[in-house]
Amino acid sequence: MSRVIGLLSSSAVVATFLVAGLGSVTAAAAGCTPTGFVRDGINLTAAQIGGDVTGPLDATGCNIGVYYDNNSAPGNVSGADIFGANYYGVVVNGDVGTVSVDVTGSTVHDIGETPLNGDQHGNAIYYRAFGGSASGTISDNTVTHYQKNGITINGNVSATIANNTVKGEGPVDYIAQNGIQVGYDSAKVSVTENTVTGNAYTGPNGASSGGILVVGGPCFGTGMPYATGISITKNTLTTNDVGVFLFNGDGTCIAPTSRTNNSVKLNTISNDAVTNTTGQSTSPACGYQAGVSDVGTKDLIVNNEISGAGYTPISGDCA
Repeated sequence: MSRVIGLLSSSAVVATFLVAGLGSVTAAAAGCTPTGFVRDGINLTAAQIGGDVTGPLDATGCNIGVYYDNNSAPGNVSGADIFGANYYGVVVNGDVGTVSVDVTGSTVHDIGETPLNGDQHGNAIYYRAFGGSASGTISDNTVTHYQKNGITINGNVSATIANNTVKGEGPVDYIAQNGIQVGYDSAKVSVTENTVTGNAYTGPNGASSGGILVVGGPCFGTGMPYATGISITKNTLTTNDVGVFLFNGDGTCIAPTSRTNNSVKLNTISNDAVTNTTGQSTSPACGYQAGVSDVGTKDLIVNNEISGAGYTPISGDCA
């Protein structure tokens, strides 16, 4: 199994993870309102559309806990406990117009199928903006028991992601989870002082999980923008396959000629176990774990503390 300490920066690593938010549900339960937000051919329903959320929000039987777009009543999520939806806990959809929502001091948990499975949904907090814009502060939240991703930011979103605790299920063999994903983004995003643990994949499908995943570029679809200028600072990342996973791929899935200018500074990254089995290759089976992995151009990676047997190279491993 491959174990890499520090930085790998080349075209040698392909996109060996599964990203969320691009692209077998029962009928809507009572109290679940259609949103017009379509995934997998389904008009997703929500337990609440717009407005403030405080206290418990049981979204059992709905696809989404609370849904915001430019047509919904303005509001924020603060001091809430959101659970039970199978697709998303919180959705902030800025595809049309401008939407601004803060998610602070809340718990979002049990987002996915029962039991959790390999379907590529189940994102606890999800911001997106392809065509419009979105913004918000996501801070001081606890995010657990999600199926795919803890916090996901895709598109033209300006966000501060700070002081959250995001805990994956890993090591698991049914899905490659990611703690925090920032994708296809040219707006200002900072990821600071979060604690992200337990995103580890042991399955056969050629993937590794990321504690913090930055992803973008035409490798993931014609015209998809690169994720650039993202600041990842002073996070504590433990028992993730890859602590910080930067992957901006051009049409051939190698680093672009243009600058991506992401920075990874002063993070504490550790993993004491080797559990990934196929992130590097499936034939022969070869795992991929790294403290920081970078496919990008002119990214800044400095002063990170990386430790543990899971990130210690062994001569001849996966040769």
